[in-house]
Order: sequence, then C-alpha cells, then structure tokens
Amino acid sequence: MNYQGIRSKFEAPIKTAYASLSPAVPVFFDNFGDVTSDADSEFIYVNIQFGVTTEIGLTGSLDNVRGIVTVRAFAEKDKGPARSQTLINTAFTSIETLNNTGQPTSGIHVRTGEVTGPTFEDDRPFFVSTIETNFQATVIS
Repeated sequence: MNYQGIRSKFEAPIKTAYASLSPAVPVFFDNFGDVTSDADSEFIYVNIQFGVTTEIGLTGSLDNVRGIVTVRAFAEKDKGPARSQTLINTAFTSIETLNNTGQPTSGIHVRTGEVTGPTFEDDRPFFVSTIETNFQATVIS
C-alpha cells in the first residue's frame, strides 16, 4: 500500500494552489500538533483519513483505497466572508481537478466523490470554512 503516494495526490495540488494566492497562504497537513498556534493570521488545515484499503476480487486483492479528505480554511474573523470564500473555493477547485485526469498505466489513480460544504464556524479566533469529500485511490502496478 502506498499511503504517502496517495496523500501526495491531494497534498501537492492543494499546496501549490494556496502558494499561488496573493498573499500565499500556509497549508498544514496531518501530523502537526497545535496548528492554530503556528499561524499568525489565515491558514489551511488538510486532514486525510483512510478507510477500506483492499478489496477481494476473483484473482486476488486489489489496492483500492477509500478515504475522506477534509479541508478547513481559517480566515481572520470580522473581515467579511469574501476572503473565507476565496480560501475554501481554492480547495474545492484543487480537489475537483483530480477528477479531470486520465487513468495512468502505472502509479496511483484518484477519484473524488461529491464535495459537501462549505460549513462555517466562528466560535474561535478564526472564521472557519470546511469542505469534505470521499475518495477512492487505485494503486496500479
């Protein structure tokens, strides 16, 4: 199983998209402690969880990994919704482009499901927008 390879299929385009914003927005992925203390203003937190990791077929087990990707955009409170919408839409666009790539002959092929959200929270020092989608990744050898 290639969990790091699957993670990179999500992490690379998301990180690139936020780096191209003006100003660039820091992105934190799983395996970070207290991310809210690591940023001064706005930031993005991406969580990738794996669920089913193999499927039994007629000829053996297939490396079909299923999971969930959650993206939280932390924008400054009391600045209006426009920046928050820009931040969460950047994640939405990055995730949706994964479905526009063809299946390779080797490597990892990723498809996402319906994106739910955004949902909003404002009970922290940030205005938080969240989207979530399920995914299926196939490791092709």
